[in-house]
Amino acid sequence: MSILLDRSNRVLIQGVTGQMGTFFVEDARKYGTRMVAGVSPGRAGTTVGDVPVYASVRAAREATGADTAIVFVPPAAVLGAAMEAIDSGCKLIVATADELPVLDAIELRAAARIHGAVFVGPNTPGIISPGKAKLGFMPSFCYTQGNVGVISRSGSLSYECCKRLTLAGVGQSTVIGIGGDPVKGTTAAEALELFHQDPETKAVLYLGEIGGSEEFFVAEYAARSGAKPVSALIVGRTAPPGKRMGHAAALIGSKAEGHAAKQKLLRDAGVLVAAGLEQVVAATSHALLGVA
Repeated sequence: MSILLDRSNRVLIQGVTGQMGTFFVEDARKYGTRMVAGVSPGRAGTTVGDVPVYASVRAAREATGADTAIVFVPPAAVLGAAMEAIDSGCKLIVATADELPVLDAIELRAAARIHGAVFVGPNTPGIISPGKAKLGFMPSFCYTQGNVGVISRSGSLSYECCKRLTLAGVGQSTVIGIGGDPVKGTTAAEALELFHQDPETKAVLYLGEIGGSEEFFVAEYAARSGAKPVSALIVGRTAPPGKRMGHAAALIGSKAEGHAAKQKLLRDAGVLVAAGLEQVVAATSHALLGVA
């Protein structure tokens, strides 16, 4: 079984009758994701494609045995929807929405940990185990099955880097978009531990950026005994000091959160750091070979 997600997951889609939900049903079906239910209050008894719609997560779980949820609702409704999935017993919940209030993210992260669930999001393209299943809106053609686990703070950066890896014949075991918000349902450190325990993952590619502290934990993992080889790319080298570029968490609070400092931190820990996109394939290939 792949980390978190493969064809055994029984997926329910919250907000299935909305634009993103209906798109996901068709896109994920083509990819092989096992979708068993949709949830949309007031639309119970209908279908989207061949996916039956229920009024609540609990009703969907009781009827289908769904154990995984993806949330396609507006930011203001994410807390209620994702909390319903967690409280109903789903063990993997993905919420893609941007602009989720920080306090809502804190509450969802705490609830997931209490219930033994994994919450991925917010502000994420989702998670994909290439050749098996996907929970999100990432372009499927960018990925191919293999043994490199990918963790990314940026959705578009993960598409670009995975497409380059795919064209070079370097496949991926699972790709997790941890998002670019200050509070994450799954942090880089937690994703690394999942990959560390995953027998299909032989090396990890971390795609980071300026601001925040995620990279400190990546360095801590890479430096420990028995760690899997890690390669990385850090973007934001030319970002003006004191100016947020893109993600809410990509704001440099100190010199330690800057581009040069993070690159040095990772290199000192033994991470193979690519200087730019054109070096990602080489750095990751060397990590797979265990070449420093």
